[in-house]
Amino acid sequence: MRRASLLAIFSAALVFSVIPSGIISTAMAEISVETQRHGEGDWFTYDGYGLSLANSMAKIYNSNNSSGFVGWTLGYDEPLRIDVIERAICDFGDWAGSCMRSQALHSLNITLQWTTNATPYDGDKMILNISTTIQHEEPLATSAWDRESRKISISAWFLGDDELNLVETETTTLSTTHASAERPQILSLGDTWQVTLEIQKIDTIRQRINRGMWNETTSSFNESRQIIYTVEEESTVHTAKLDWPTLRLREQAVGEDNYSLVYLSELGWPVRSEEYEGGIIVMSTTLTDFSSSQYDGPKITTVEQTPSVTILSTMVTGILAAVVLSRRSHTNCKR
Repeated sequence: MRRASLLAIFSAALVFSVIPSGIISTAMAEISVETQRHGEGDWFTYDGYGLSLANSMAKIYNSNNSSGFVGWTLGYDEPLRIDVIERAICDFGDWAGSCMRSQALHSLNITLQWTTNATPYDGDKMILNISTTIQHEEPLATSAWDRESRKISISAWFLGDDELNLVETETTTLSTTHASAERPQILSLGDTWQVTLEIQKIDTIRQRINRGMWNETTSSFNESRQIIYTVEEESTVHTAKLDWPTLRLREQAVGEDNYSLVYLSELGWPVRSEEYEGGIIVMSTTLTDFSSSQYDGPKITTVEQTPSVTILSTMVTGILAAVVLSRRSHTNCKR
C-alpha cells in the first residue's frame, strides 16, 4: 500500500505551531503557521486510528469474494499516544548533534470471523493482537535529515484440530530521510511548495509459528519521492472538548492519486488527520487529549513543534503490509 503521508503523517519535514494573527474569538481568526519545537514530557493522544486500521484490515481479508469473510469484533483499542521523550545526541545521514526524540505507541485487539467451514480454523475465527512502536529523531538545529524506527508486532491466535496455534510476525523498518528543501518558517492560507525526499530504508522481518525458531530476513532499498504541500483552507474542527480553528494542509506525492490532509490547530499540533485513496477516506484520527509545557489552559499562546507528523500513516502502511505477510502464513499453518 502506498499513499501520501503527512511527512509520510508525523515526520519531521513539516511540523508546525499555529499563531493567530489577532485575538482568538469564537469566530475563525486568520491564522498562520510558524515552525517551533515541543518540550520534553509533552504528550498527545488520538482516537480513531484503531477503527480505521481494523476496517482497512477487514478490507484486505474480504478482497477475495469467495473467502466467506464476515467481519470483525473489537477486543480493545488503546488510543494512539505520542510522547516527546528527550533531548539526545544523534548521528545519522550527514547530521551529528543534538536532537529531540519522540515516540508513538498503539495497540489493538480484534477477532476476525468467517462463515462456517470457510477456513481451516476451528470456529472460523482468528484473534489478532497488533502493537506498534515508532521512535522518531529530529535535529534541534536546522537540518535536512531525520530518522525513524518503526516496529510492528502481530500475534495471530486460532484453533486448528483442537490445538491452539500462534503465528507471530515482527516487522522493523529503519528509515533515514533527506529533504531537498528546508521546511517553511511561516505558512499562510494559499501557500504551496514542493520537496524531494530521498529515503534510505532497512527492513527486518521476523516470523515464527507456535513459539518455534524465528525465521528472519533483512532487506534494504532507497526511495525517492516528490511531495507537494498546499495550505488549502481555514476550517473549524469540532471535538468533544473544544472547537479548534485550524489550517488544512494537503500532502500529495507527484504522480499519485492518494493524498493526506492534516488540520493544524492554533496551538500548534494536528487536531485531525485523514488519509484518502481514490478520493475515499480510509483513515481518520482526532486529538482527544494532550499535555504541553506551553499550555496550561485556554489562552493565546505559542507552543513548540508539533509531534512529528510521520507517525500516523507510516503506521497504517507498515501494519497493513505486515498483515498481508502474516495472512499468507496462516493459510499454511494448520497443525
